[in-house]
Order: sequence, then structure tokens, then C-alpha cells
Amino acid sequence: MKISSKFRRFIRRLVRNSGFIRRIAPDFVDVMKHYNIDVVLDIGANDGDYGREIRDRGYKGLIVSFEPNPKVFKRLEDSIKSDPNWIAYQLAFGDVDSELELLIPENDTMSSFKKFTNLGLDKSAKGLSTAIVEVVTLETFLNKHPEFHKNVYLKMDTQGYEMEILLGAQKILHKISAIQAEVALIHTYKDEVDWLDFISWLRSKKFELATAVCNSAIGPKVREFDFVFVKK
Repeated sequence: MKISSKFRRFIRRLVRNSGFIRRIAPDFVDVMKHYNIDVVLDIGANDGDYGREIRDRGYKGLIVSFEPNPKVFKRLEDSIKSDPNWIAYQLAFGDVDSELELLIPENDTMSSFKKFTNLGLDKSAKGLSTAIVEVVTLETFLNKHPEFHKNVYLKMDTQGYEMEILLGAQKILHKISAIQAEVALIHTYKDEVDWLDFISWLRSKKFELATAVCNSAIGPKVREFDFVFVKK
């Protein structure tokens, strides 16, 4: 049975407020509050579950969400209508301005520009369809939108395409205070960057790892982390 994101959020709040979870590592909103984040760039927003989660945790600043899948973008638009401090664009990001074919499985949270590995085919490739979507670099977008040049938190959940987004943002990384990226230790998509190489690349750009949250696992092994980096 598919569990709705609204129900998942309710369960997370219930468990968190009950005191059953003893948190040691800071979470995303702890980082946002500590660094006085004004703008969250939510790349790979799907229908807005991440934005709703950080709202539940107390983030009150501007959320700018990006989702390229036309059908999912409509759900995102509908879900944020009542929040005046949350806007959305039907866009994807990469290392060059272009158009790309988005692979869309039945579980559309797994949509990606990259092809599936055998693991990905086993787990996520039912009902596969495609769509041609607009892709821009983060540099292009932010140069057109100086109103977002505040204290920026960049969140990326793009199913293996995070490194390409960073490569298209190298000239404006100095304008970003913190970066959150979903990074795989066990790959669902082909040609994903190795997680240690990902960390090393950001360290070379003067970002240090602040916290990590396990996103998913396969048996006894971590499959994905959400890493959060802050500017040194």
C-alpha cells in the first residue's frame, strides 16, 4: 500500500514530538537556523515533500522549488498555493543550458536523466515513460534572478545528477552558504559520482561536511545519505 507524504509527515512529527528519538547530529533545519538561511533552493522538489518537511521543522524563509516533470509540477503548484513564501519553477538544472530526456518511472520520485543500473531496474523502473524538459545551469538562473542572492541553502535531490548541477554552478558557489545533496553509496543510476569523490570535490571548493542523514538502506548497508556541507 502506498503511504501518502501527508501521512509520513504526520508520523515523523508524532515520533519526534514524543521524545522517542534522541537526536545527536544536527538536521537540515538546524543548519538553516544556525546560518540564518533566507532562501532554500529546492532542486528536485517533486510535489513539495521536502519543503513541507522543513516547514514542519520551523523554517519560515523563502522556498524556491524546481521540478521539471510537467505532471508532478502541477501537483507541486497546487500544494503550495496557500504558502505565500514558497514559489516554484518548472525547470531542471545541469552543467549546460539544454534540453534533456527525463526518464520517468511509475514511482516518479525516482525520475532521472541517468539510466538505471540493474539495481535500479529491479527497484524502480516499472511503467517507464519519458519527457523532454528544459535544463539550465544554476549560474544562468541566479544571474537572471538577483532577488535570490541572499543567504542561500542549496538542496539537490536529482537522482544521480547532483554533480552535474554543481559543475554548472562553479562560478556562483561563493554565493551559497550551505549545500544539501542526496548522494548514493550503492548506485541506482549509471555514471553516478563516487560519494568520496563528491565530498572531495566540495572540499576543494571550500565546503566542509556539517552533517549526514541516512536516507535509505539495503539490508545492513546504507544506500544513500543526505549530506549537508557549509562554506568554510
